[in-house]
Amino acid sequence: MILHIAVRFLPPSNSNFLLKITNPFLSSLFSSSSSSSFSSSSPSKIVTHLKQIHAKLLRNGEIDDPLAAGKLVADVSSFHLPYARAIFVQLRSPPTTFTWNSLLRGYAHGARPEEALLLFQSMLAHGFLPNNYTYPFLLKASSRLPEHRIGLSLHASLFRRGLEGFDPFIQTSLVSFYATIGNLESARWVFDKSPVKDVTSWNALIKGYIGCSRYADAIRVFRVMQDQVGIRGDEITMLSVVSACAHLGALDMGRWVHTYIDRNRMKVTLNLGTALINMYAKCGEVESAWSLFRGMREKDVRTWSVMISGLAVNGLANNALELFSEMQSDGVGLDSVTLTGVLSACSHGGMVQEGVQLLDRMSTDFHIEPTIEHYGCVVDLLGRAGQLEEALALIRRVSSKADVVLWGALLVACRVHKNVEMGETVAKEMLKLDPYNAGAHVFLSNVYAVTGKWDLVEEVRKLMKEQKVYKPPGSSSIELDGVVHEFLSGDRSHPQLDRIYAMLDEMAKISSLRGHRPTTKGVTFDIDEEDKEICLSQHSEKLAVAFGLINTRKGDVIRIVKNLRICQDCHSVMKLVSEVFDRVVIVRDRNRFHHFKNGSCSCRDYW
Repeated sequence: MILHIAVRFLPPSNSNFLLKITNPFLSSLFSSSSSSSFSSSSPSKIVTHLKQIHAKLLRNGEIDDPLAAGKLVADVSSFHLPYARAIFVQLRSPPTTFTWNSLLRGYAHGARPEEALLLFQSMLAHGFLPNNYTYPFLLKASSRLPEHRIGLSLHASLFRRGLEGFDPFIQTSLVSFYATIGNLESARWVFDKSPVKDVTSWNALIKGYIGCSRYADAIRVFRVMQDQVGIRGDEITMLSVVSACAHLGALDMGRWVHTYIDRNRMKVTLNLGTALINMYAKCGEVESAWSLFRGMREKDVRTWSVMISGLAVNGLANNALELFSEMQSDGVGLDSVTLTGVLSACSHGGMVQEGVQLLDRMSTDFHIEPTIEHYGCVVDLLGRAGQLEEALALIRRVSSKADVVLWGALLVACRVHKNVEMGETVAKEMLKLDPYNAGAHVFLSNVYAVTGKWDLVEEVRKLMKEQKVYKPPGSSSIELDGVVHEFLSGDRSHPQLDRIYAMLDEMAKISSLRGHRPTTKGVTFDIDEEDKEICLSQHSEKLAVAFGLINTRKGDVIRIVKNLRICQDCHSVMKLVSEVFDRVVIVRDRNRFHHFKNGSCSCRDYW
């Protein structure tokens, strides 16, 4: 974000700037190093070219021109910071503030942002005063450091120097800084008091909410932005809002954004097209994702990977593998993310042999070393298929790489296949790596509850309370008329409370008549069966589907996003709802999509 803003406000870093301020020799010298030339070259070729320019400047004595030297440092710092610093140190004429800022910019976006702050101290020590272009780079650097007080000090410095309130560049940088460190209250305060708010300011706030996983708030800010006169979203806005829609599963809003893009004749770039495909896939709208994918004339490895992963998570494993074969036939170079998508497809489709063979072929056939994500997919694949010993053997084989995520994949399989003994061992391994892991604690608690060891349950829960380890509450969201409604288990805060619970009662009666009996084994509290059934009946996804049934027309698809894995009882009820009410119900849980239709699920009860 800051880099994008900087390019807009700094003197243009190209030959047009130099044509106005330097002699003809310098303008011709830098014209070939314009941004358009750089964009099509590799970094090594660019650095070689810049070294040639440096040599010419030295030979002709033009290196003493402060503006030429500043331009050289600005270009070099984007590609080779040590070289830029060496040029800066060896300048014979005093550097200008522009030169200092150019080097600051490089460090702010480089691997060692703390160097930007040390350079700023040197700048002040040499008697140079910062201007309104200096602070945004410093704020960017400080947002990437663990100690946030530095950024707060910079804000105070801005205030003392009288630079805080007049410059939209600085205001936007402050919004971005506070949003990046998760202080959205301060970000919103700075934003609200800014006298000038352009699209970049709005983008900074929207991205801040997304960075803090407050996707609904990001969409709300975008809606307010639409009411502002003279403000129109750009590609960065659209990428952010599409991302928020994807996370929320807000299909209606996502479609509206797509229409907004078309209506305003915005170019659907490679990035934007890929983001839209991802959004449709994550909203369970595979046909729209597929249509958009086929219609894109330009596709890169990310576009193919997103489509493959989208097919996989929606249970279309065969289609995902067919697309992978097509990708290879078209000569598109695949990457690690592509193979993660393919392995995920194998896992969701129960294609054990194909997945294991792909893992074995990765190094030899594709020259990609398996990562923890790839091993995790295969552990999940073996675990879903009930091959727990093989999954454990794979973890032991890559013990040096094994982490909580890898053990966690096996833990889920142990729970599904009710292998209590192995699950207890796995949970304890996870707690060795991460003593605060909520999933492992909850599994142990559940294991002890199922076996009636309530004293051990109490012990685990007491430890969790002492360590402040909390299981995330189950929540489900559903979009209606562009508004996302979220429900927690047992939620009684919604304005339509009475109608929702009346629909829950009707669902329960119909389910009972159809022979459904609540699966209470998953309720791990020391309470009687009747209370357990009440707990199950008020799970968040049941509340969401009840809300959907009373607020949508017959034939409308009900789409629900669940933050945890859907439980066995809710899965059974969703199948009944789809049959009895003649509805398509699509639930996206933490692992995959479940498309319920005519009493059956797309996962074929394999999840």
